[in-house]
Amino acid sequence: MKYVELKNSLKSGHKNAYLITGDDRFLCYDALSKIEDSISIQIKDMNSVSISGDGVSAKEIVEAANIYPFGDEFRLVVVKDFNPKKNEEEFNRIQNYLSAPLNSTILVFFNLSGSEFFNGMKGLEVVDCSKLDAAHIKMYIKNNLAKNEIMASEDAIDKLIMFSSFDMTKIVSELEKLSAYVADSKQLTSEIVEEFVVQDNDFKVFELAEFLAKGDAVNAFKLIDSFMFKPGSAFMILSPLYNNYRRVLFAAINREKTNQELAELLGIKEYAIKMLGNQVKAFSPKTLKIIVDMLGDLDYKIKAGEIKENIAIKLAATNILNLRGKNE
Repeated sequence: MKYVELKNSLKSGHKNAYLITGDDRFLCYDALSKIEDSISIQIKDMNSVSISGDGVSAKEIVEAANIYPFGDEFRLVVVKDFNPKKNEEEFNRIQNYLSAPLNSTILVFFNLSGSEFFNGMKGLEVVDCSKLDAAHIKMYIKNNLAKNEIMASEDAIDKLIMFSSFDMTKIVSELEKLSAYVADSKQLTSEIVEEFVVQDNDFKVFELAEFLAKGDAVNAFKLIDSFMFKPGSAFMILSPLYNNYRRVLFAAINREKTNQELAELLGIKEYAIKMLGNQVKAFSPKTLKIIVDMLGDLDYKIKAGEIKENIAIKLAATNILNLRGKNE
């Protein structure tokens, strides 16, 4: 199930085993908290157990799960980051337990860094904590601000989401800071968001690509200069920029597909596909292929020591602007 479905699911009853995993750490921890709160364990020393997955065996996990609670209805067993190399014996031991679990035990596998071991396992409710879409994040932001009687423009909320690259951990942190700043005025504007929210690197790369798509050389190079290069920092820009243009190329050669279909094929949010629209319009598929190959070549030359990082990113921007001019 998706993270947003967990709350209602818990109202209908608990599953005997969960796997919490996904790329948004805030959602992962919040999902775990929701499960913990719904169980309402009173004697936590006896009935709430946390096990580190590093070095623990399936036998130890099953043994911990096969203990009845004392003085509570449920016993919670949380196993953190258990994702060993696929081992049939280990897999089968956990699968056998899940086939006939102890009903008074809620077993939760909490995996922030991968869950390949559990592929194909039955009796395990997976809670997908991937980044939320824009609609659900907007709802969260509006509800959070409403608790403090703060009004916000749609543009301010959109910028907060984009500057944070849909990451709820960052959004929650920024909301706390912004709410304190506008505690008296009760008005959150896009200008305040621009002034106080540090833009995520992925958004900066997107913004650079947008300037290049518009042929806005002045702002493109201002943004590049603002990155404050340090050794290795070009990879933080060049690699995401390369990935950006690969996605744009894919979207350009698959124009017949819907945004939802493209998002599923690329493994990104539908909103991110919509954001690429201007770039798809600005370049032909042929030009995009040239850009992708050029960025890949520059990446190789940096690693080979044939070109300086600062020069490479500025050369990339210059070449893309020139290609855009020829594309018109």
